[in-house]
Amino acid sequence: MHLNRIDLNLLVALDALLTDQNVTRAAERVHVSQPAMSGALQRLRGHLNDQLLEPAGHHRLTLTPRARRLAGPVKELLHRIQSTLSPQPEFDPLTAEQDVQIAMSSYCAEVLGSRLIADLQVYAPKIKCHIYELSENSLASVCNGDLDFCLTLSERSYFDLGSQYLQLQAEQAFSDRFVIVAASQNDRITGSLTLEQYRELPSVEIRFYGNALSIVERALQCYGQPSNSVAVVSSFHLALSAVSGTTLIAIVPALLAKAQAKSLNLKLYDAAFKLPAVSEALIWHERNVAEPSHVWFRQQVKSVAAGLHTQMPCSETREPIAY
Repeated sequence: MHLNRIDLNLLVALDALLTDQNVTRAAERVHVSQPAMSGALQRLRGHLNDQLLEPAGHHRLTLTPRARRLAGPVKELLHRIQSTLSPQPEFDPLTAEQDVQIAMSSYCAEVLGSRLIADLQVYAPKIKCHIYELSENSLASVCNGDLDFCLTLSERSYFDLGSQYLQLQAEQAFSDRFVIVAASQNDRITGSLTLEQYRELPSVEIRFYGNALSIVERALQCYGQPSNSVAVVSSFHLALSAVSGTTLIAIVPALLAKAQAKSLNLKLYDAAFKLPAVSEALIWHERNVAEPSHVWFRQQVKSVAAGLHTQMPCSETREPIAY
């Protein structure tokens, strides 16, 4: 293939097709009509002598082996072209106008995201922060450039990691610990619970993305006997709401429990058995490792995270944790 025989604008179409694996969505991504994208696909097939997208049943398309090999290099090539040709003035957060896309859980959004937005209003008033709910596709969205950052558990075994994730960079954002929460009027709990006591009480189980066990549930499974789970919810926020005003208990991150304790009339206790720590990491793609606005935003996240009160007093007695 000779460069003088191909329209380099086709690289943009190729990147969209390889990312979305769907002609209609690829057309929407680059703001062209579906017939125009179909025509681009036909030209690319001719230039590359490969189908690129092939039927996978139920009106789905999948990448050919060569297309899978092309996906990463094409995206990086486009990024390098854009970085080379775009003006690079010195980054000034006070005057910079841009959007930042970041995915995080509702827990992270409450304890860190809200503070981050408040700080941006002071230090970077023209930067608009888009916070999206964390999903099983968030890391893939960081890889393909739809997201700038992802804030998620440092332990990323919830995700199906493959070779395309090797270019992701990560840095710890903040840490937290788990506590047991109960309604303030729940007189069945008067202090820290042993594992045996916890298993006897009705509890709320948290599972993410449909059926993925939380790290707490997996830790409890390692102890052998199951908990007395009577409800399953998809977030820590829902677990707190389910506990409020009932006889249920749940295990949730302390920072979130502390933030919600007064409004939901909850009491918090340390567990008298070992629970895993919470470690949240900020993740980005290596293509942006030296990009000035990305560097500044990462530092801002670290600055906000440093102000979170993660070290709370442990309960040495049978009294609830006091704040």
